[in-house]
Amino acid sequence: MPENKIEKITREQVATYLDTTPDAEETWALVGIGITSMGQEFNPQKTTEKWIINKNATTTTDSYQISAPVSQKCYKGDPVFEFVNNIRRIAGVGSKCVTHILDIDLWDSEGDGSSRKYKATKYEANIAITKYNDENAVIEYDIDYNGDPILGTVTIADGKPTFTETAEE
Repeated sequence: MPENKIEKITREQVATYLDTTPDAEETWALVGIGITSMGQEFNPQKTTEKWIINKNATTTTDSYQISAPVSQKCYKGDPVFEFVNNIRRIAGVGSKCVTHILDIDLWDSEGDGSSRKYKATKYEANIAITKYNDENAVIEYDIDYNGDPILGTVTIADGKPTFTETAEE
């Protein structure tokens, strides 16, 4: 019988980076300082039909409306907090809230050392502030993943990711 190697994936093996300079060359900042829990809600958009010739309905998944709600303790100097707080400060709407998000599966890689490549997904994203500055000095916001994902790989040097889009086959 073939050996089945199963490895547990931990949360720190899935990294999320936010582009803090969306109007210039991408500057990726690691999302996580002051955040104790964060996950993606896929919010599937589905269509269900029950044909008159069938007893049961059929459901298809048409698209996703991915969102990541974030509750973050405020830390001066954290590039993610500074970027999001600036959107709050200017009461940003429209294009002032648009940036990029990069999700990296650090558990899924090939190669060694500096040539190690990790599977990654990049999206355009919208930041929507939902709450600020309660007794715990927290900022809460939604990261809404917009449009189709761009699949690729990432290499990481000095803690900074470099994304390369995977050519479509």
